[in-house]
Amino acid sequence: MLVLISNSTAVVGETAIINVLFEEGLEILHVRKPGATVDEVSSLIEKIDSKYHHQIALHQHHEIATGYGIKRLHFTEAGRKQMSEEALIRLKMANHILSTSIHREEAYKDLPASFEYTFFGPVFNSISKQGYTSSMPADFLFPVKKNLSKVIAIGGIDVTNIQQVKQMQFNGAAILGAIWQKPGESIQQFKAIQKAWKQTDR
Repeated sequence: MLVLISNSTAVVGETAIINVLFEEGLEILHVRKPGATVDEVSSLIEKIDSKYHHQIALHQHHEIATGYGIKRLHFTEAGRKQMSEEALIRLKMANHILSTSIHREEAYKDLPASFEYTFFGPVFNSISKQGYTSSMPADFLFPVKKNLSKVIAIGGIDVTNIQQVKQMQFNGAAILGAIWQKPGESIQQFKAIQKAWKQTDR
């Protein structure tokens, strides 16, 4: 599973890039805009071809999801802790696909069963966040369990280390800085990362 996370702030030509990336085979887009208003997030979604809306996960303003046919809802670590297990079960029963984030291995086994997958990181030193560094050893292996949530690596992932993510036993990878740091090169970067990721499945 290859996931793209939106830049936290607006990028010139952002939705045009997103539409092309979906055409190129992007599986899931996480719309993460911490400071954005409901109207700003709505405006972004409306500029993404509606045939891809089911592949979008919302980090904020979950209340607008249904109106766009969005079933994927993401909860931050803090947001997850504010939700009761009953509320999460109700969302899952309503066919929502839930995801969250963890930063410690120990938190993995305690995740409510309602979560389809979780981000874990930073696996490498972040590209988009200065000072957000990884403490993972080079031979790190994540103890993914078949009966628990899938685990998606996040943090500093680009074409040079994407294959290492699979070796660490992660179920997928989330990319952010490698795509949005240089928007003019985003399509080429995505294609290169996608190609390298697919090679790990051989």
